[in-house]
Formats: sequence, C-alpha cells, structure tokens
Amino acid sequence: MTEHPADHPAGPPDPADPLDPATVLLDTGGTVAGWSDGAARLFGRTAADAVGADLPGLLGSPAAAAPLAEAVAQAASGRPWAGTLPLFAGGTLDEGAVNGVATDGVRATCQALTVAPGTTASGTTASGRTLVALTVAPPWAGGLELLNEAGRRIGSTLDLTLTAREIVAVTVPRFADAGAIYVLERRLADDDTPIAGARDDGSIVVRRLAVAFADDDPGDWAAAFPTGEVVVYPPATPYARCIATGRTVEFGGADALDTIARRTGRHVDGVLDHTSLLAVPLTARGRPLGHAVFSRKHGRAPFGPADAALAAELAARAATGIDNACLYRREHRTATALQAGLLPTRVTVPPGLRIAHRYRPARAAVGGDWYDVVPLPDERVAIVIGDSVGHGVTAAAAMGQLRVAAHTLVSCELPPAEVLTRLDAIAQDLDAAQFATCLCVVCDPATLRCELACAGHPPPLLTLPDGTVRHFAVADGLPLGVADPAHPAEYEQVSDVLPPGGVLAFYTDGLVESRMRNIEEGIARLASALLASHAAAGGSLEDTADGTLALLADQQGQDDIALLLVSPEPR
Repeated sequence: MTEHPADHPAGPPDPADPLDPATVLLDTGGTVAGWSDGAARLFGRTAADAVGADLPGLLGSPAAAAPLAEAVAQAASGRPWAGTLPLFAGGTLDEGAVNGVATDGVRATCQALTVAPGTTASGTTASGRTLVALTVAPPWAGGLELLNEAGRRIGSTLDLTLTAREIVAVTVPRFADAGAIYVLERRLADDDTPIAGARDDGSIVVRRLAVAFADDDPGDWAAAFPTGEVVVYPPATPYARCIATGRTVEFGGADALDTIARRTGRHVDGVLDHTSLLAVPLTARGRPLGHAVFSRKHGRAPFGPADAALAAELAARAATGIDNACLYRREHRTATALQAGLLPTRVTVPPGLRIAHRYRPARAAVGGDWYDVVPLPDERVAIVIGDSVGHGVTAAAAMGQLRVAAHTLVSCELPPAEVLTRLDAIAQDLDAAQFATCLCVVCDPATLRCELACAGHPPPLLTLPDGTVRHFAVADGLPLGVADPAHPAEYEQVSDVLPPGGVLAFYTDGLVESRMRNIEEGIARLASALLASHAAAGGSLEDTADGTLALLADQQGQDDIALLLVSPEPR
C-alpha cells in the first residue's frame, strides 16, 4: 500500500475557484523562500518542511535542477519564463504518465518579484532582493473540469444522503470505475463527543451513505455494498489507516477482497477486477468525518500520485458539504426533539367544550409554532397559540421559553392582556433577532364568553351555523419582543361570545401565507376550507380539522402549521 499526504493546512479552496494554485517563491539560487497552500497540497510538503530547502532536492527530482536554474535565471533577468519542468520524476509522481497521459513533467511559469525591505520569508530586514514566483499547473488531465463540476454540484443541498450521492455521481465513471462515501457513525449521533474512558483500538465504525458503479459492473454489487450499512474496519485496513493518518492510502483489489472476506465471510465476484483503489480521508474543521473510496479496474491506468492529489482536492470539497449537512442534520434533529417535547400530545378539555388540535411540521426546517390549552378554576379554559419567528434550534428554544412562560402566567389567572404584556417583557430578554406573535383567549364554557388579546397574530375565524364565516373580535397589538423596553407595548383586551353550533378556529401563519398569495387571500381560503369541511364532517370537530388541512394541502411543508378548533358541546 502507498500513502499520499492529504494535508490541507488552510482548509479546502473556495469552490468558486477552479483550483488553489501551487505557487513557490524561490531565491535566485533555487532555495524555497515561500510556499503556498496549493503547493502544500500538490507536492505533499508543508511550508515548515519546504522553506529554506532546495526545491529539486526537496521533491527528490535531481533532473529538475538544471532546467529550474535556467528558468529562475531567465525570470530574474526580467524575462518571464514558461515551460515544462521535470519536478516529479523520481519524486511524488510517476514519470511518464499522469492519468494515462504521457508527460515529461508539469507546466510551470516563472516571474520575478522584488521584495521590499523587511518582508523576507525569514523575517529579517533586507534592503530589497529579487525572488522568483514559480507557479505550477496541476498535472492531472481533466482535473480542472472535474473540480469545477464538483464545486457546482457538491453541497447544493443540506441533505446528507443527497450530498454523498452528488460526490459519487461527479467522480464515477469520469475519475473512477466505482466510488463510495463513508461517514463515521459517531458524527451522525446527536452528540459526537467521544465517550470518556472508551477503549480505542484504532478500529473505525462508519456508515456507507452512497455508492456508485460503472455500468458494466455486476448488478449484485449493490446488494453486496448496500447504502446505510454500518461497517467496522480494523486498524490495519486501508480505510482505518487513511482516517488515522489523514493521508490518502493506495491499495489493490486483493486488500479489498481480504477486508470484505474477513468482515462478511463472503466472496464478491469482480472485486479483483479493481486493481487500483484509493481510500481518501474526509476532513473538515480539523476533524475527521469519514472517508471516500475510489477504484479503477484493469485496462485503465492505475491511480498515480497525481490522481491522489486530485482525489484529495475532491475530498476537501466533499468534506465541506458533508460537514455542513451533518451540522444541519444535528440541529434539525435537536430542534425537532425540542419542539416535539414542548407541544402538548393531548389537551384537557373542560365540560361544555370540544377542542381539536393539529400540528404539521415543515419539511426542511423546524419552525417556532406552539400552542397550549390550560384548565382554569371554575371550569374555564385558557388557549394560547403563538409563532416564534425563524426556524431551527433558536426558534424552537424561543418557542419553548415563551410557551412555558405563557402556561405559568395563564395558570395564575391573569387576564389575557396582562399575560401578553408580561410575555412581551420576557421576549425582549431573548435573542435580539427573536420575536413572536401570540393570541391569548380565556373561555367560560358556562356562558361561552371569551376574553381575547392579540400580539400581531392572525385573527381567529368563527364559522357560524348559517354557513357564514366572520373574524372573531380581536384588537391587534405589536408582536412580542418588538417594542422598545422604555416604551412597552400595550395590549387591548376584548370580549366576544362563541355561539352554539359555531366553530372557532385558531391557527398560525403557515396555514395562510405563501409565496403565491398574500395573507388576506390565505385567510379567505382558510374560511372557505373551514366552511366546506365543517359541512361535510357531520358535526365532527376532528373530521373538520382533518378536512380543512386536506383542502389546504398545498400550504403544508413550506412552514410549520398549528390549527386549533373550539366548539360548544351540542345541547
């Protein structure tokens, strides 16, 4: 097996750029005075190792000494130089072939630079000297096009599985005959902190997220290498070694076959046809995420160090997309669990009323919708519904704090206007970017009288027995957390009566707002849906709720939705 350095001291290049160039600053004697991040990736040497060294000696390319000296001398005389340098012969690339294309070295340019006093690489003061900037083009054929496509396609979504599929779709079959993406299982956990005191023998536990094969590969390979499978690789395997060392490991089909046989006891036909394989570490923010595997079959040029360098560039871009997807996945799961834990799974309904409640989450992000039904003395009930602006953990956390505060305040039998006034003060202590809408109602089933106060929330709708719908009485106020603390918001409390046979609907803006229509049009659609579903439900409040959401199915998925229906018990 052969290991190739895969260090990325400054992280992956910007995907918008074709490639971070390999630039080396040389003095007129050919000694390295500066070393770019691109040079570190291409040549596999760090700046600490390179600065002060003779470049041909550093790369093990003695044949490059004479032509490099001529190029440096020409550039130092004021005439830029461009040509081919045999910098890789006997060094980090195989002489004579790169990706199966004949070559005598790498394309390079040399241009003189004048260094101002005090800016030498060693930090010493100088009166000014001439350095030569050597810029080397990457030696792989078609590499720039492949990297450009990778930059366009990889990371276009925050879905982890789709991101992994994008990576193998870019590389197979153009770069390899097969490819797979593996992510460390602990990176997929909600808490990826290693367990204190846990035994670490060097084995890795990874999950296969995506795999792709060339068209002429056996169809049963998909069954032999299923996506979603969790695999344990011992420390001696190329896969564990590439993660442990942070270096690309080149190996053959026999090693892969032996690993499969030891792990599964199965013999997979066709593995030995893949004579050249690369295990490439996926690293982001200084942390290993997993590894990629690429393979080529006999009849195609085996992977060389130039291909390993290209694979490292691809892995760097892929790792950024995977890291972002992992972070989003963890945040989404955290926010979902937080919100699910705070929303009521059931409500206590006092005698004389019926209540149906529904919640529909957004597909892509967790929102801040919340509601609560709180029993009060004298068989009264308080209903609170709100929506914290934004999505994700921040919105879910703000929702949780406001819901708990609202539950406590209404339990103290404070009137709705006072509840909102105090919630507004609490909201102002939350994150500066967080505000919320809220509607608070206290209903007495004996008289069906409702006391309401509103903080920027969409108005409740009342469906009447005569087949009409009207807005329930409400005086709108500022959303929670918006007012200046020195001039707090004031909320007006109003009264209205829920008539026998009526259905009062409370909802969040996800049910009425969209990019296709304004909120007034959305409220009118909701009113029509309430009427139609109530007429078809035969008096069932649960069926009315389900029918309303079914009629407004096009609203679901973009934002989370909460819907509460309240109606008097039939007498």
